[in-house]
Amino acid sequence: MWQVTGELRALDARRQWLAQRQHELLAALRTRRDAPAGKQVSAPGGDPVGEGGGAAGGSVREISAPSARTALLIVGGVLVVVAALVFTVVSWGRLGIGGRAAILLALTACALALPRPLRRRQLTATAEASAAVGLALVLLDAYAARHGLGGLDNVEPAGYWAVVTTLTAVGAAAYGWWQRLRIPLPVGFLTAQLPGLLGTTASGGAVQDYATATIATAAMDFAALYALAAHAATGPAGFRDRLGGAGAATTLVTGARVIASGWALLGGALAAAHAISASAPAEVVRAWVPLGLLVLLGTALCRGFRTLPFALRSGAEGVAVVALTVAVGAGLRYGVPPGCAVAGYAVPAALVTVWAAVSCARSGRWAKPSGGPFAALPGAAAATGQLAAASAMLLLTGVVVLPELVHALARPVVPGITLWLDGHPPRWSWQLATAPLFVLWLAASVLATLAVLRARAVGDGHLDRLANALRNAAALAAVPALLLMPVAVGLPYAWVLAAAAVATVAVAVDVVRRPGAALVPRLLALAASGALALLWSSADRAAVLAVCGTFAVSAAVLAHVLSPPAASPAERATARAAGAFAVLALGVEAVASGLTAGLPGHLAAFAVLAVAVPAACAAAAWHRIPGREQVSTAVEGAGYVLAATALALTVPHPDALSIALAVSGVAGLAIALRPDRRRAALAGTALLIASSWVRLALADVTFPEAYTLPVTAAALVIGHRRRRSSPETGSWPAYGAGLSATMLPSLGTAFNDGNWVRPLLLGTAALLATVVGVRTRLQAPLVVGSGVLVLVGVHELAPAVVQVLGLVPRWVPLAAAGLLLLLLGATYEKRIGEARRLRDTVRGMG
Repeated sequence: MWQVTGELRALDARRQWLAQRQHELLAALRTRRDAPAGKQVSAPGGDPVGEGGGAAGGSVREISAPSARTALLIVGGVLVVVAALVFTVVSWGRLGIGGRAAILLALTACALALPRPLRRRQLTATAEASAAVGLALVLLDAYAARHGLGGLDNVEPAGYWAVVTTLTAVGAAAYGWWQRLRIPLPVGFLTAQLPGLLGTTASGGAVQDYATATIATAAMDFAALYALAAHAATGPAGFRDRLGGAGAATTLVTGARVIASGWALLGGALAAAHAISASAPAEVVRAWVPLGLLVLLGTALCRGFRTLPFALRSGAEGVAVVALTVAVGAGLRYGVPPGCAVAGYAVPAALVTVWAAVSCARSGRWAKPSGGPFAALPGAAAATGQLAAASAMLLLTGVVVLPELVHALARPVVPGITLWLDGHPPRWSWQLATAPLFVLWLAASVLATLAVLRARAVGDGHLDRLANALRNAAALAAVPALLLMPVAVGLPYAWVLAAAAVATVAVAVDVVRRPGAALVPRLLALAASGALALLWSSADRAAVLAVCGTFAVSAAVLAHVLSPPAASPAERATARAAGAFAVLALGVEAVASGLTAGLPGHLAAFAVLAVAVPAACAAAAWHRIPGREQVSTAVEGAGYVLAATALALTVPHPDALSIALAVSGVAGLAIALRPDRRRAALAGTALLIASSWVRLALADVTFPEAYTLPVTAAALVIGHRRRRSSPETGSWPAYGAGLSATMLPSLGTAFNDGNWVRPLLLGTAALLATVVGVRTRLQAPLVVGSGVLVLVGVHELAPAVVQVLGLVPRWVPLAAAGLLLLLLGATYEKRIGEARRLRDTVRGMG
C-alpha cells in the first residue's frame, strides 16, 4: 500500500510538470507565429522555437498580432467615419460650398486611392479598411450634396437615394473588382438591395408594388450569384483570387444566397397577404404580378440552377407552388358561393399534391430514399418541393376549417348535457356549411390517393410504414366526412344518428367476417364512427339506450370472434378492448335506463352494480377457455371500473352507500373463490367493514366498540383456527379484518371525541397488538397496531404542538425544518440501509 501511494504521488507530480511544460511551449509557439520571419528564439528550457518566448517580463501574450491589428483597423475606421459624419452634420454650415465640397471629395479620393499602394507594400488589411472608409465617405458625400449643392435639396428624397444607392452599388462592385479587394463586393451587394424599395417609395407604390420590388431584387441577386458561381467554378484561378480565394468566394455566395432568399420570401408573404385580404378582383389581379414573378423565380431556381443544393432547389419549387396556390385560390374566391373561399385554396393544393404524387409513382422515385441516388434524378427536387408544399397548403386549409368541423361534430353534446342534468330536452339545431365538409373530403381523397400510389411502389420499410400511416389517416378522415354529409344536406337528427350507428355496425360486421384483411384501418374507422355515434346519441334518452345496447352486443361478438388461440397480437388487443367496451356500454345502458325511468342517481347506481357483478362472473367463465385469458382480464377490469362508479354515485346518500358497499364486498368474496384471485378477499372484507361503519354512522352510534368488538373477537378466533389448520395462511387474511373492524372505527371516533378514555384504551390495545406482532413475527398485528398507535399519539400531541407553534416566532419552524433536512441529508445512506433492513424484517414476517 505504501509503494502504491508513493507511485501515485510521483505520477501526479509528473503530470503537473508536463501540464506546465505544455503551457510554456504553446505560449512560445504563439510568439513565434507573431514574430517577424527569419528570427529564431528559444523557448523556456532551451528549445529553439522563435524569438521572444513571451512578452517583457516573461508574461504570455493574450492577443495575437493579427487580432490586434484587426481590432485597431476596425476601431480606427469607425472613428474616421464618425468624425466625417460629425463634420458633415455639425460643421458643414461654417464653410462655403466650394470649401465643403473640396474637403469631402479630397478625403474620399484619398481613402479610395490608398488601397493600391498599400497592397503593393503587402498591407492588405489596411487597404481593405481604407476602401471601407472610402465607400462610407461616398455615402456621406451624397448626403452632404443633397443639402444645398446644385439644387439637389429640392429632389424627392426616396428617388434621390434610389439613384445614389444604384450608382454606389455598381461603383463599389467595379471598384472592388478593379482593386482586388474583398470588402467592396459585399458592400456593393448589400447596397443593391435598396434601390427597388426606394424606387417603389418614390413612386407611391402599394403593398403589391413592394412585393414586386423585393421579388425582382431577389431574382437579380440570384442571377448575379449564378453567373458569379459559374465563373468561379469554371474560370481561371485569377478570378477566384480576386474574390479572396475559394473559401472567401464560397462564404460570399452563401451569405448573398441567404439574403436573396429572405427577400423572395418577404415579397411572397406580402403578396400572399394582400391577395388573401383583397376586397376587389382588381386588387387580386394586381397581386398576381409579384406572385407570378415568385413562381417563375422558384421554377428557374429549381430547374435551371443544377449547381444549387437539393434542399434549396426543392424549397424553391415549394415556394413557387405556394405562390401559385395562393394566386389561383384568390382568383377562385370570387367565383364560388359566399362562405366557400377556403375551397378555392384547397382545390389547387389537392390537384398539385396528386400530380406530384402521380409523377413520383410513374417514375419510380418513391422506390428510393429522398437523399443519395434520388437527388440525382431529373426533376427529383421539383417533385419533392411540389409534394411537400402542396400538402402543407392542403393541411393549412384543413386547419382553417377545423373549428367549424369540431363545432359540428360536438354540437349534440351541449343539449345532451342539459338533458341529463336538468331532465328537460332543450331546443337546438344542427347545421354545417358546405365548405368545411368539401375540404375534409378533399383531404381524405388525397390521403387515400397517396396511400394507394405509395402501396404500389416498392420501397424500404420506412416508406412502407409511411404508406400504412397514410392509409390509416385516410380512414380516420373519411369517417367524419361521410357521417357529416346528412348534417350538411339538412337531414333530421334521428336520421343522422341512425346513419352513424348503422355505419358502425356495418364496419363491425365486416371485421367479424374478415378479421385478417387490413385490420388496422377498419378498426380506426370503427372506433371513430362508434365514438361519434355515442357522442351524438347523448342528446336523446332513447337514442342512448338503443346505441349503447347495440354497440354492447356488437362489441361482445367482436371480442368473441377476435380472441381464438391462433389470433394475431393486433386481434388479441382488439378483443380485449372490445370486451372492456361491451361491459362499459352495458354500464352506461344501466345508468341511462335508471335515469330514464325516473330513478335518482344513487338508486340507478344499483343497476350499474347489477352489470359489474355479472361481468366478474363472466370473466371467471372466460378465464377457463384457452386463449381467452386476456379478454377475461379486460372484462374484469371494466367491471371494477363500473363498481367504483356505482359507489361514487351513492356517496351523497349514506343509506345507499352502505348497501352498495355490502353488495360490492360480497362480490369481492365471491371473486376470491377463484384460485388466482385470493387477494380479492381482502378487498371484499374491507368493503364489508366500510359498509358496517357507514351503517353505524347513520345510527348515530357514539360507542362503535359495542358493535365491533364481538365481530373482532369472532374474526380473530376464526383467523387463529385457520392459521392452525393451514400454517401457510398469511397474517392479513387471518387477522387483518378482525383487527381493523374495531381499531379503525375507534380511531375515527377518537379524533372527534374530547374525552381521554377512548384514546387511552385504544392506544393500549394498539400497543398490545404491536407487541404481539413483534413477538410472533406477524405482519398484520405489527402494521395495524403500530399505525394506530402513531395516529393516537399524533391526536394527543396535536393541541400541544399547535399551542407551542403559536408561541414561538415564525422563523423557528422554518429553521428547524432546514436543520432537519441537513441532518437527514448528512445521514442519508445510513438511514437508507436501516429502512431496507426494517422493510426486509417486516416482509419476512408471516
